[in-house]
Amino acid sequence: MIGIVLLVVLISFGVVIAYAIYSTNADVVSEVKVLNPEGEGGTALVIYHPGLSDFQYKVTLAFAQGLVSNGWRVEITTASSQAPADLTRYDLLVLGSPTYGGKPAPSIERYLSRVGDLGHKRIAIIGTGAGSNPATESMKSLAQAANGSVVESLTFFTMAPNEGDPVEMATQAGKEVPLP
Repeated sequence: MIGIVLLVVLISFGVVIAYAIYSTNADVVSEVKVLNPEGEGGTALVIYHPGLSDFQYKVTLAFAQGLVSNGWRVEITTASSQAPADLTRYDLLVLGSPTYGGKPAPSIERYLSRVGDLGHKRIAIIGTGAGSNPATESMKSLAQAANGSVVESLTFFTMAPNEGDPVEMATQAGKEVPLP
């Protein structure tokens, strides 16, 4: 009886680990949603990896809504092979990723690799993590190595204390990004 219980626990643990590995490495394809289609100040492309919880999505969307309240036209989608790679019509690229093993989600890394040279595009980075070793600096290095110009870098934690409410802080940071 104890052997059966132990076997069930081990199988369950294996399934959970396999799901976590798959979820952190897989591209999540979503449609491009346009926020503030009439925005005349500038156009931002927001690319994010949703993560295992909704935290990354919440802070990334809050940042995008802050941009909208400042007059930006915002296009938002997940990092995947379907995400726009031609950045010529965008004034700002926003990259959002949770931290996995001290690095950004592989889908963000693949996206940046697919885009190639960012041509000195303005970049905002939104990194999230449980409480230590966020991927924000790693994403910043990747963007700079691809000739991006990082103008904003935000880090929010799910378990460690933040200096305030992460959603409110992300919204405020989006409001403060100057228009082109």
